[in-house]
Amino acid sequence: MKSFFPDLVSWYHLNKRNFPWRTSVFSDVETFAYHTWICEVMSQQTILSVVLPKYEKFLLQCPTVYSLAQCPEHTLRELWSGLGYYARARNLQKGAQYIVEKLNGFFPKTQEEWMLVPGCGPYTSSIIASICFCQPVPAIDGNVIRVTSRLLELTDVWSTAGQRKINDFLKINFQNFFYSYPFSINKPTSFDVAPGDVNQALMELGATVCKKNSPLCSECPIANHCLAFQHGTVHQCPPSKPRKQIKEEDIYAIFFEDKEKKLAHIIQRKIGFLKNTIGFPLFSSHFSQSFLDELFKFAQEHGATLEYINKNFSHSITNHKLKGKVVRIILNQETWNSSWSKLLPSHAEGQWVPISKLHELLSSSLDRKAFSLLC
Repeated sequence: MKSFFPDLVSWYHLNKRNFPWRTSVFSDVETFAYHTWICEVMSQQTILSVVLPKYEKFLLQCPTVYSLAQCPEHTLRELWSGLGYYARARNLQKGAQYIVEKLNGFFPKTQEEWMLVPGCGPYTSSIIASICFCQPVPAIDGNVIRVTSRLLELTDVWSTAGQRKINDFLKINFQNFFYSYPFSINKPTSFDVAPGDVNQALMELGATVCKKNSPLCSECPIANHCLAFQHGTVHQCPPSKPRKQIKEEDIYAIFFEDKEKKLAHIIQRKIGFLKNTIGFPLFSSHFSQSFLDELFKFAQEHGATLEYINKNFSHSITNHKLKGKVVRIILNQETWNSSWSKLLPSHAEGQWVPISKLHELLSSSLDRKAFSLLC
């Protein structure tokens, strides 16, 4: 079968949207790779209208992999504010530190090498390797899944077998097309279609033409290759992705404050969905009543003041919808080590910090929401 790549890429060059990472002229491949890496991580699970101003501000503050590796925690958190999923920023910095410390500041070139960089999964490693280093590997995101499912008229796309069919189809097409041409790892010199262009064109097609709803099949450059278009089954491919069941849960954030109201106790979490974040001790509603009874008893026995804040905050993480409440406990630090610290999770490390600096130290939006109820 004739490859659809040339028609697709020709369309892409004429119709692609102008983003800074596409229109910038880079003096060297290392800078190109760094900018591409930043934009790809930012764009995951975040709409582009939000990414654009953040991307430019981020690069002004962290123009190189070295500056990102050394970026202070509070600055990184501020640069990432509004993008969500802050773990991406932490992993991005870990990746930068890996590149600086292990690779002497040189970026990996192949997908396999990128997979060794902390925070880089199959998609990120493939898209950077293909765009920046012309590696002939497919990068599969939601748009690419939709386009490919329609090309193949494939309805079973969300199972392991369905994902394998999409991956195998694209992998074979990349291999058959690109290995039939003279090839250079740094720049394809004898043909107009580069691996990175194919990946970006597939994503662009899915975002602007082969849309989930109201696809513009009459404008599609590869409609003559599309089995779903030919058979009138476009709207059936792919079926909606099965939704994960949303779990609703009540949680309590405990705000420990000294009697002078100058210091608060926060913890470094070691496990759970907020792993590696700094914030308040959190307790689930699964054992909230017994825990609250224990807190009240402790407060009476140790001369502490316990106050329930008569407000709630809401927070969503993956498939969890949380309704949070805050309990303020005012106590003497002298009794902390012998008594109150026993109530904290054994897997967390805690410290007393000035309340005036608390907002910049909290690394999760959940904790900042809880703290806002106290202000």
